[in-house]
Amino acid sequence: MAADHVPVAVIGIDSSPESDAALDWVRAVCPDDARIVAVHAWELPLITGYDVVIPIDPAEIEQLAVDGLNERVQREDDPRVEAKVCQGHAGRAVVSTADELDADMIVVGHRGTGRMSMMLGSTANYIIHHSDRPVVLIRGDHVGPPERVVVGVDDHDIDEQHPENESVRALRWAYDLAGVEQVRVVHAWFLPALAAGMFTPMAADFERMDAAAREVVDRVVAAAGPVPEGIEVTCDAIRGTGGFGLIEESRDADLVVVGSRGRGGLKEVLLGSTSSEIAAHSHAPVVIVR
Repeated sequence: MAADHVPVAVIGIDSSPESDAALDWVRAVCPDDARIVAVHAWELPLITGYDVVIPIDPAEIEQLAVDGLNERVQREDDPRVEAKVCQGHAGRAVVSTADELDADMIVVGHRGTGRMSMMLGSTANYIIHHSDRPVVLIRGDHVGPPERVVVGVDDHDIDEQHPENESVRALRWAYDLAGVEQVRVVHAWFLPALAAGMFTPMAADFERMDAAAREVVDRVVAAAGPVPEGIEVTCDAIRGTGGFGLIEESRDADLVVVGSRGRGGLKEVLLGSTSSEIAAHSHAPVVIVR
């Protein structure tokens, strides 16, 4: 990152407690010279009926949105935070603003409590499927300073011609986050149920599989480069699917960071990638890094 680079964070703002928590989080992790752009989107309400006609003044609705966002921003009394009001879909407004400003990350509160909320087109769901930037979803049972971070990794596509992948980028992103003291790097492995006949051996070498998973972690950690001073890194293998394993890890973490290959589309939403599963069920905030 260039020495003269000004960090930019774009955050989606509405009137929810999750939005308040997201703003508190991004203010805590952003440096003093950062720009925090709070984006609120408004749309004309859809009113139907045969006997009732309600005149709607778009200018009045927009002014209400502007006044409400300005009041919210002024309440923080933080010179880093600036307000931006847009008309249209909230997710599109946040993503387009982040692209315009070449933002370093997008932060959004996520109210969803399960997989269905990720399938119905929430703002958070739109953003994680339409942005190539790191997306922070503020959710879970505990939201606080990200001192203890879990990073889920995989070493696919790492070779001499391609020394990094999205897991390496995710780990570096965790290293660069202000306030981080402990980074636990893990790789999950899962042994699916096998159909077996009477004479088929069912033994599995769990220790060998654990060792192979730790080799994956070691390879990603090596590719990410030197560990910043003041950060303690531990590496481990966890048993279970990637989604289940990281959801369990999130119980004792302040933040979970995962890389995403960004295949996107309906297939990912319906079939359930690891990142979508964690975003829907994590007990701590989640960062998805492309």
